[in-house]
Parts: sequence; C-alpha cells; structure tokens
Amino acid sequence: MIKILHIADVHLGRRFSDHPEIKDILANARHETLESIVKLANERKADILSIGGDLFERISVNVSEIQRTTKALNAFTGKAVIVLPGNHDFITEDSNLWNRFAGECEDHVILLRHAEPGNLQEYDLNAIVYPAPCHAKHSENNVIGWINEIAKDPELVHIGIAHGSIEGVSPDFEGKYYPMTQKELSDSGVDLWLLGHTHITWPEKPGSRDFIFNPGTPEPDGFDCRHEGHAFFITVNEDKEIKAEVLNTGTYRFVRRIETLENEHDLKNLASSLTNNNNSRLVLNLIVSGHLDPGQYDGWKSNIPKLRESVLELRLDDSKLMQRVTAEQIRQEFPEGSFPQRLLSQLNEENDEQALQMAYQLIQEAKGED
Repeated sequence: MIKILHIADVHLGRRFSDHPEIKDILANARHETLESIVKLANERKADILSIGGDLFERISVNVSEIQRTTKALNAFTGKAVIVLPGNHDFITEDSNLWNRFAGECEDHVILLRHAEPGNLQEYDLNAIVYPAPCHAKHSENNVIGWINEIAKDPELVHIGIAHGSIEGVSPDFEGKYYPMTQKELSDSGVDLWLLGHTHITWPEKPGSRDFIFNPGTPEPDGFDCRHEGHAFFITVNEDKEIKAEVLNTGTYRFVRRIETLENEHDLKNLASSLTNNNNSRLVLNLIVSGHLDPGQYDGWKSNIPKLRESVLELRLDDSKLMQRVTAEQIRQEFPEGSFPQRLLSQLNEENDEQALQMAYQLIQEAKGED
C-alpha cells in the first residue's frame, strides 16, 4: 500500500497587500500551514508528500522564504516529497528559486524539473511518477501529452502530477493555464492523478471510482475561497484500489456575508453570531442593508467597534442600512402643516417605507443646499 498526502497552491511568499493591517499574519499562516501539514503527514505515516505546483507565489522570493520552506519539507519522515513547479513558480534551466531550493533540500525531497518518468523504486516505493512541470506563467497547451506514449508496467503504481486548469472544473475562459480535459487525463494510462492550480477542492466528496484529485489551496487566501483549506490523504492498495479523504488544513477563513436588518431581533442574531471566540480567525466582508428605528440604528453604529474586535479583520459596507423615518421624527423635524410634514406623514400612514425613505433623503438634501 502507498499512502500519499497531496497538497497544491500553497503560494508561500504571497504579500497580501490588499489586507495591509494583517498581511504579515496571513503570509505567516501559509508557512505555518505547510509545517502543520508535514506534521500531519508524519502522524499518518504517509509514504509520499506531494505538492502539485505553486508552492511559491512567484519565482522571486526571499531566501528566508526558501529556507523556511525546505526546513519544513526536510522534516517529512516518509519516503519521498515530490515537488512540481506550477505556473506561479515555473521552472527554467537557470531558475534562482529552484536551484536554491534544490540546494537546501535533503535527498528525499525530489524536485520534478522535467517532463519525464521518475522511478520511485530507489525510494522504496513501487511506483513511477509522471510530472508535467510548468515552464512559463501561461500556456495554451498542457504538458501531459507525452505520458500516454509511455509503456506502463502493470506491477507498478503510475502516478501523474500536473498543474493546470481542468475543463468543466476550473475557470479558464481564455484557455491559458495549461488546460486539460478529463478525457486526456483518463487516456494517459496512469493509475492516479495529483493536480494543482484550481483553488477549489475537486472532487469535494471523492468516491471509489475517482482517480483525479485537485485539493485546492491548503490555507484560504481570499473571499473567493469558500472552504477551510484542504488536502487529500490518498491510499493505493496492492490491487490499485484508491481511497481518498479530504482533510481540513487551514487556519484563517475569508467569509462574505450579506445581511438585512429590520428589527432588534435581526440585530441580536447578527451580533451573537459574530461576537464569539470562534470568529477570531475570520476575515469578514459584511454587507448590511435594511431599515432600523433611530434607537436601533444608533445601537448598530455603537456596536461596530465590538464587531471589529471579534474578528481578525472586518470589511464593512452598511451604506444601504437606513434609519427608519418615524412619525415622532417627522413631528420633531418639520413644522405642522408644512409640505415636508404633510408628504412624509402621508407616506408614513401608507406604510410605503421605500418612498418615505427616498422622500426624506431628498428633503434633507434640499435643506442642505439652502
């Protein structure tokens, strides 16, 4: 039996310039996640730790980033780490990144530089790996076509590892990210595909017939990432039967929430769902709309600092949350019998809240111009 822990798209060295106040926290989390994954792989006695591309965010990263990465991978106690260059950290013959990386790695960490079979029997693994490394940021052609031409020994486990978009799974409308079809992958003749590039997990619920695995990023990196950070733990038995388990690996989460507030009950429900210890690792984009009575509206505004403290970062848009116009407010702000008072009172009696709010805003704007 061969046990594999497969990850991809770690993007070490990402700067998170769009989150300036927490950029160092988010950047460091990616390294911590890799280190935790290595520990998890050791605990599960994985034979192979595989990385399906984009281990690094770009081809120019600090030496300290490389050294911390290789230190983590060197700590793997299984038989082999196989590392594929992706389209963000593509490889060339004179690549400073990968030459430095290879120089820092121990013998069991294998950099898959070339599109050629790699015999893993020297690592005491009854397997051949077929890598498809990226040599540029973009390509309209994948690097897997050569694999189906190679004769496959039925006594060995044949493992393909590639980085690129998957037709029907990945958003690649221009076809410039090494696009692959599921038929091409199936026709290659390998027993198992370990992929990277797409930041979603596919398949989400692997079954007994699945042999193509794209884990998604192991640490969430933006609001488009809706999962907790994933890896696959895959076993291939003597009969080449494959079982795969999705592992949760991430630390921080990015969540976009759209809420409508209309009363005190809505306010309390939102506050109670956010102001607890479970959200301290949450990067939240909160969009709020609706109408609140004046006291409730003031309460919402005064509660915002507490909401900010309860999450790692709060991005708030409450520009469409309106203070409800009440009969008491109309009486206090406008003279009895005045046109604004009569118009607003009529709309209030008709319960036409949208028209009432619009009329009130227009009147306020007109007053400001006087």
